[in-house]
Amino acid sequence: MMNMNYEVIATMAADLSKQMLKLNNQLDKIIDKQNELRDPDEQQAAAIALIEAQQWEDAAKLCAEQAKEAAKRSKLDDDERSLREQLETLRVQLAEAAEGNTASTSGLKAVESASDDASDEATDAA
Repeated sequence: MMNMNYEVIATMAADLSKQMLKLNNQLDKIIDKQNELRDPDEQQAAAIALIEAQQWEDAAKLCAEQAKEAAKRSKLDDDERSLREQLETLRVQLAEAAEGNTASTSGLKAVESASDDASDEATDAA
């Protein structure tokens, strides 16, 4: 019969939950930034209308803005994917800790470090 150390499990669960909350907050910020981006289809239609009206400078300006937004959208998508992967890793570790498996604490430290990196990246993307 396995002897469970509930204090260790509780500490691990608290640490994992804290990291998950931090990642969820970062994810919320990224989603907010994604929602601030303009719809590329609408911007494409606007650029085409400007071109058809031979308003070249305005069309060029709009296209340049959209190129920047496309790059930002791609980076935000990558950041979102990374955060979701980290959240899933933490979820698995939390489930294992709840079952009494406290041997995987090294994975927690790796995710904490990655979480700090993602936090820095999310701040940079602002």
